[in-house]
Amino acid sequence: MRRQQSKSVVFLTELLLALMIFALCSSVCAGLFAWSHRIEEQSSALSHAVVMAQSGAEAFKRYSAPDTLARMMEGTATDSGCTIYYDKDWATTASDGAAYVMTIQLRQEAGLRFAEILVSVQDGVAVYRLEASALRTEGGL
Repeated sequence: MRRQQSKSVVFLTELLLALMIFALCSSVCAGLFAWSHRIEEQSSALSHAVVMAQSGAEAFKRYSAPDTLARMMEGTATDSGCTIYYDKDWATTASDGAAYVMTIQLRQEAGLRFAEILVSVQDGVAVYRLEASALRTEGGL
């Protein structure tokens, strides 16, 4: 009888050890899934930010006046460029419902126009930055 009790203790100890290993592996896997989800969100935001910044650069090359640029990009004109607000699905929106902000700062030097395009999260953390230049046109659109 003593021998059978000893086998039961060994079996229960082994079962408990197996459960502990399973719990450890499960917690590691859950952490990896959470980490991969965060990386996927950052990657998606970067991809959208690149597309929006490229769109802003093309609009900058086409329209030289900040107010025209802001109107074409569905944004708000500032003294030195424009600001465009996007929601979490990257559709243009008002500033109070924005998740992302694209600012286009314009300047001119020696016959060239320059734009610094910054796409950031609403709290100011930069997602993507792009600089563009174009020949200055007389009159502009």
